[in-house]
Amino acid sequence: MASLRKRPGTNIWQAQYYLPDPVKGGLKQVRKTTGESSKKKAMAVAIELERTAQGAVAAGTDQSRLAKAIFAEVVAEIERGVFNVLSARKHLSKLLSIATGEELAEFTIATWSAEWLRRKARDSSKATMARYTGHVKSFLDWLGADRVKRPLESVTVQDARRWRESLQDAGRTGKTVLSYTKDIGAVYRAAIREGLVAFNPVSALEAVNTDDSQERKPFTAEEVAKLREASPCEEWRGLILVAAFTGLRLGDAARLSWSAVDLDAKLIRLMPSKTIKKKREVRIPIQPDLLAFFEGVTITSEDPAAPVFPTLSNLPVNSGTGLSTTFTKIMDKAGVDRGKASRELKEGESVGAGRVTHEKGFHSLRHTFTTWLRAAGVSEEDRMALTGHSTRDSHAIYSHSDEGALRDAIDKLPTI
Repeated sequence: MASLRKRPGTNIWQAQYYLPDPVKGGLKQVRKTTGESSKKKAMAVAIELERTAQGAVAAGTDQSRLAKAIFAEVVAEIERGVFNVLSARKHLSKLLSIATGEELAEFTIATWSAEWLRRKARDSSKATMARYTGHVKSFLDWLGADRVKRPLESVTVQDARRWRESLQDAGRTGKTVLSYTKDIGAVYRAAIREGLVAFNPVSALEAVNTDDSQERKPFTAEEVAKLREASPCEEWRGLILVAAFTGLRLGDAARLSWSAVDLDAKLIRLMPSKTIKKKREVRIPIQPDLLAFFEGVTITSEDPAAPVFPTLSNLPVNSGTGLSTTFTKIMDKAGVDRGKASRELKEGESVGAGRVTHEKGFHSLRHTFTTWLRAAGVSEEDRMALTGHSTRDSHAIYSHSDEGALRDAIDKLPTI
C-alpha cells in the first residue's frame, strides 16, 4: 500500500510504494512527488500513482510493462502540471534504453558546441577553426554561464535574433554578422542530422543586410611598383612580387619554401594552408618577373624545404610587429592610399566591435592577381584553378573589372 513521506526542507509530500522488478526480480521501491502539500490530497495522488504503475507492470512483456509504466508516469506528471522539457528528455531516455539498450545522448548548449568544435578541428584549417571558435564563444558568452548549461533545444528564434542584433549594435558589418550566424546555424544543423534537436533557431531569421560590408579593391600595377620600391628589404620586395603574381595569402606567401618552387618547370606547387586538410593543391606557372627574382636569390641552406624568405617566414602574420602591420607601414611610405575603413575611426581608433579593415591591404594583392588574370582574358575556370577557389561565388569576390578596359569597351560601341 502506498505511503507518504516528506524530504527535509519541503512541504510537498512524496508517494512511496513497491513494484515488481522484472529485471532483477523481487520488489523495487518507487518514490514519486505528489505535488501536494495537503496530506489528504497527497494520499489520494499516491494511491492513484501506485494503482496506475501496478496496472502497467502487470500487463504485457517485460519491455512493454516497463514502457507502460513510464507512460503512466508521463500522464501523471501532465495531470499535475509538472511535465516539462527536462522530464520529457528523462522519460524518452528511459524508453530508448528499454527498447534498444542505448542511452539517449544528452547535450547542453555548451557541451554540444564543444563537441561540434572538436569534430570540425579534424578537417578545418587553423584560420577556419579560429573563426569557428570565436563565433561560438561570442554566442555562448551572450547566453551567459547559466543558460549554456540548459538543453540544446532551449535556444529560441527570439534568442538567436537578439544575439544577432547585439552583434549589429556593437558595430559589426552585415557580412561579419552573416558569418557569425552561419556558423551557429551550422552547429544546429549538425545537431538536427543526429536527431538531437528538431529545429534550427537561426534558420528562421530574416536575411541580414550586407550593403555596409567592406569591399576589397585591387592595386594598380603602378601601386604595386611603388610598394616594392618602398619595401625595407629584398625579402619584402620578393614577398610583394610573389603575392602579386601568385595570389597567395600573406601567411602562405611568407612561408613559401624552395621545395614548392620548380625553377626548371617554371612552376609553383603547394597546398594553401586554408585548404591543406582538403588536399587541394594549386599549380601556378611562374611569371617572368617572379622567375627573375627567384633566380637572383642566393640560397644559403642545403635543406630543400628551406623558406624562400628566411626572415619573414618566422614572423607572425597579425601582431603589433607582424607582417600585416609592416605592410601597412610600407603602404604609408609608398603613398598608396588604404581606402575607406570598414568602420568609423575617431582619432585613429575604431568605433565599435570587430576588426577594422580597409579597402586596400596585403590581401588586395590576391585581388590584384585575379583581376590581372581576368583582364588578360583568362577563363573563370582557369582563374579558379590558379587561386584555389572551389566555388564561383567565392571567386567572384576577387574578380574586379578594370576601369580602363570598361572604358575601351564603351568606346567600341557604335555611334547613332
